Amino acid sequence: MDKRKKTTTGARALHRIKIIEGHLQSIERMLREHAYCVDVVHQSRAVQKALKQLDLLIIKDHLNGCVVHQIRSGQEKKTTEELLRLFAYK
Repeated sequence: MDKRKKTTTGARALHRIKIIEGHLQSIERMLREHAYCVDVVHQSRAVQKALKQLDLLIIKDHLNGCVVHQIRSGQEKKTTEELLRLFAYK
């Protein structure tokens, strides 16, 4: 896998984590200040969406790099088991 691509993906993932941290801090502040419940839920859902986007970014990188490499090197069974575990999370 291209190391530059891996670094770019890592930087994007870290950026998303910073965004998620900001949302979580907002939720904590809102709860301390007894904010309107619906507003807190909206913020919580933003965190959940951001986490899903983070997962997709990491999975896409894994599929384009590790999975291709594993299959080419004859590790189909390992690859299949890993992917099935990912899909089992729902």
